[in-house]
Amino acid sequence: MRPLLHVQLPYLTLQILLCLNPSPPWDLFSALALSLVCYLIISLSVFKLDTGVGYVNYMLGSTTMACALDGFYLLLLGKPLMKFKYVGNGNGTVHKIWWKRFFDVICVPHSPRAIGWSHQVKNIPPAPRQSRRSFVLRSTLRTAWYVVLFETGRLYVWYRPAFSSATIGGQGYVMHCIDAVVFIGLTYWPSNAIYFALAAGSVATGLYEPRMWPDLFGAWADAYTIRRFWGRTWHQMLRRFVGPLGQATSSALGFKHGTLGSSYTQLYIAFFLSGLMHTGGDIVLFSQTSAASWSFFSMPIFISQAFAITLEDMFIGIAGRLNVKGNLWTRALGYVWVAAWFGWCVPKFVENVVRAGGEIMKPGDGNAMDSNLVQAMLGLLGFNIGEFVKPWFRA
Repeated sequence: MRPLLHVQLPYLTLQILLCLNPSPPWDLFSALALSLVCYLIISLSVFKLDTGVGYVNYMLGSTTMACALDGFYLLLLGKPLMKFKYVGNGNGTVHKIWWKRFFDVICVPHSPRAIGWSHQVKNIPPAPRQSRRSFVLRSTLRTAWYVVLFETGRLYVWYRPAFSSATIGGQGYVMHCIDAVVFIGLTYWPSNAIYFALAAGSVATGLYEPRMWPDLFGAWADAYTIRRFWGRTWHQMLRRFVGPLGQATSSALGFKHGTLGSSYTQLYIAFFLSGLMHTGGDIVLFSQTSAASWSFFSMPIFISQAFAITLEDMFIGIAGRLNVKGNLWTRALGYVWVAAWFGWCVPKFVENVVRAGGEIMKPGDGNAMDSNLVQAMLGLLGFNIGEFVKPWFRA
């Protein structure tokens, strides 16, 4: 996979702008300038954002767009040089020593959940309480586990025809639900593997304490509503900017904090910004293909989440008025509802990603990720995984 050093340019630009701490109206001009830098990178008009793997290109485009949106919050509302405090070391005040303040600000863009900061986002899993040795051992084992799952998922994608023919939604409900789980896993598993590897390394070397590394994702047991899936189970990497920008929009529209209007304004703004962020991935794929009709396919799936949550809230409200109490059966029904919802909407999203060029190709097709750990290990044992799974998938 080709390295792309220029993908760090937006973050470097943001760090410089945050250290300059521009005042109005220069803060707005700075945010717009950062957005222009991000757009030039993802649109390929100046830089070429191509790792050789379409799915990775999509993720990098989305991450670059997230930097632009985070910049609007940090530059216009956050003002980290003056307001943010790193309390992870027990210091609850802004550093008076200028270089320490600037160092803190430089770290801000790379800490989206703000662990240990005064502005730490909500719904973060509990902080680990193990000893350093136990934490390092457990994190290392979890890293290995998620690497194996990711490599297994890649094998599945390689030999599953639906992931190269954009027909994932037409393979039968059970199979396309399995496809959806694997596709979600291609984000979930490597994210966890990288996170726990960094956690183990930083704690082992004494840079951080275990309590600074709460799990990246919440518990799957919490995902018995769509709202709870997005607000608790899935990562909270976007909450830092979608929350404040949603609150600012709600206030600008005249809704008072705590009202129904304020709550749903923030809900729809949050998913609009999430969709806008993933549109960066759409633009990258569109810039590399001629599939113009699929250039902005991410926004609908994220806006649909807000509509689904609204519908969900209506039924929960009706159940409350009918004195239906939460119990094991209502929670089980919730799990079925969440599974059915994502079993319906995720395959459509995957199909659009694949159709737009975001697939992970099979070995020998020019894929930049031909090597696979699981396949290599099984090969050492004399087992050809490709020949074994091809009859199953009719590849």
